[in-house]
Amino acid sequence: MFRRLWSGLPKDASFPSDLKGLGYFINDQDEIRSIEDPDNYFKFFIDKNPRICARQRFAFNHALESVIHERLEKEGLQKLFLPLGTSTTEPHMPIFITPNLDTKSRIVVIFGEPTQELGLVAGRVANGAGGINEGSMVSVVRALASQRSSPDDGSPPGIVLANMGQTYFWPQGKRAITVLASSFLPLPSLLHKGVRHVPALNDIPGNEDPVKHVKYIFGEVLRSMANDKALLDVIALGDSCEIVEKFLDGQEAWDTWGKRLNSLTLLGPVFEAEGLTNAQFKDFMAKRARGYLVCPEPLGTPLAPPEGNSELSIPALGFPCFSSSEPMYAETILIRARSHILSHIQDVAMDLGHENPAITPIDCPPPAMTEQHWDDLPEEHKPEVTKLDQAEFKAQVKQAKRWRKFQETGTAPETDSESESEV
Repeated sequence: MFRRLWSGLPKDASFPSDLKGLGYFINDQDEIRSIEDPDNYFKFFIDKNPRICARQRFAFNHALESVIHERLEKEGLQKLFLPLGTSTTEPHMPIFITPNLDTKSRIVVIFGEPTQELGLVAGRVANGAGGINEGSMVSVVRALASQRSSPDDGSPPGIVLANMGQTYFWPQGKRAITVLASSFLPLPSLLHKGVRHVPALNDIPGNEDPVKHVKYIFGEVLRSMANDKALLDVIALGDSCEIVEKFLDGQEAWDTWGKRLNSLTLLGPVFEAEGLTNAQFKDFMAKRARGYLVCPEPLGTPLAPPEGNSELSIPALGFPCFSSSEPMYAETILIRARSHILSHIQDVAMDLGHENPAITPIDCPPPAMTEQHWDDLPEEHKPEVTKLDQAEFKAQVKQAKRWRKFQETGTAPETDSESESEV
């Protein structure tokens, strides 16, 4: 008889938590490259075992996050832990704010993607072509530093970088991580399946999910730390758009923040205006909000008025929409359209009576697909084409018909045989 000990299981993969230890460096173009081969960026597939690849990615993301946070602090931002007044030994999450927020007459509040680490805009840019500053909030913070708060206030606006993604607290690491990253935490062995979510250990009070985090940012951070007369420019990315819209659509939230809301900019929105119930908020959306959509047209091209544009299959989102010039990924809209977006909120801040002008969407006929376009299309974006054996196909059809008959009659067919005409 043999007895297998826990100690006999293969150890879980472990990697250093700094770029150099992982085999990478930052070149003079601010891009992360391989030390072994400087022509290469980050390599995910280092092993046939997906767990090992994911564990390396977990360590790499933490190393990248540390670099971004260090740079944000050099830009003058201060890291603040939520809940306010909490100890770092208890469940907490970080956000970034401008010091002396109560002295600012205008504050830009940015809600990033609920899947991203704090300060990261798009990993495909930050750890690839483009570089760390370009793919993170560092470039946004630098651009905002050159703006005026209002016609009467030449100082730059205050900044609040919310943390929509890192709502899961990792007690052993004493830090907040994304829900996705919680699947790649260290395990006792390479064969263990994962860790159980324990609310008392892993939930962050008042910030258990992105919805509650938005409520906490407005109800606790801004309420207690910002000047009660400061105007707010709110920017939301991706899935955060719907969360922010639904929050501001609430009557209590609108009564509190509506009079202080300067502008609302939504990047990659999909939530339709018919889902909103607050008439005052809907009126504000039409007059002082705007959206930027995934679209290959030149940056700033008008695509749809608040009523939508059926020609481009854009529903009534409740605000005018413009092209971001980003053809594929919503997460890179802020990178592609950063100058246009920040220029817009500066224009609104300088004109307190600003209202969106009427726009006329341009015609955007889809380009004809040619063989050259097909060849240039990345493999992962091409539809998958497979061949199926005719006998196997008939068997699957027969099984589907038998199942449908059972659903309709509640009685299973008495025999497997069916006529060829039925198949």
